Amino acid sequence: MGGNIFEQTTSIKLENIQPTINAYIKSLGKIFPNKAHSLTFFEPVGSTGKKAVSGDLDLAIDFTHIIRAFTESNLALWGVDYDTWYERYKSIHKRSRTATYDMCKMRALLELIGEQMTEEGIPVELKKVNAGNLFSCFPQFGPDNKPTGEYVQIDWMVGDIDWLRWAYYSHGEQGLKGLHRTQLILSCFTEIGMSFSHLHGIKNKGEVEWLIEGPQIALEALAESFGPITMEQTNTFADFHSWIKQSANQEQYDSIIRRYLRILQIARADIPEQLKELV
Repeated sequence: MGGNIFEQTTSIKLENIQPTINAYIKSLGKIFPNKAHSLTFFEPVGSTGKKAVSGDLDLAIDFTHIIRAFTESNLALWGVDYDTWYERYKSIHKRSRTATYDMCKMRALLELIGEQMTEEGIPVELKKVNAGNLFSCFPQFGPDNKPTGEYVQIDWMVGDIDWLRWAYYSHGEQGLKGLHRTQLILSCFTEIGMSFSHLHGIKNKGEVEWLIEGPQIALEALAESFGPITMEQTNTFADFHSWIKQSANQEQYDSIIRRYLRILQIARADIPEQLKELV
């Protein structure tokens, strides 16, 4: 999800994904022995494992496996000094305009985790760490559990795991990426005056606190504005687009699609067949 950041990384074949993830989690466990069990809860999201070749690996984990409370003892499990973390947190919060206190705290911790990973030989792009993302570079491993000589980018997604599974879900539709579905969902929430985040949930525009942190509540918000919707109707671009076309009035539909097409243009993504006649 973070795009290609590291020059030495390449795409990864399907058969190499699980061996690489296993080796990655094992390596992290050696760097952070007191969190080794928690790190086994990483799980692939997005299109990872659903295509013959993936550009990078997206791994989601519930924030409670990273830390339950920002106390000295919990931070120590990561080998992080409380005073060092607190100074980093204060600096981040001072510069932030929209992030919540908890988001600033998590970013400070992930930055310090990333620094330790980099020191131990797993490079992290430290300038891009945020409240729920960490981007790293790791050797690829084959089915024989031996290095292939190539590298892959592995991205962390930290948040509520149910939300992450839904927000990053990718069905693997022919010719489409996960963003085709997700950005259409985003466009719908923007239409009703709400901001959508892959990591944090949904909030009213202009506000700081995230109001919706679960997929079912998100569906209730869509239903209130447009009409009844099921979880299955959000799984693919095709199904979600069909729901919008049937549920939204013409003015709403046109506004959503105009916004959506602008997003695809900026992302340089292909336009789905269903919308090509509108371009």
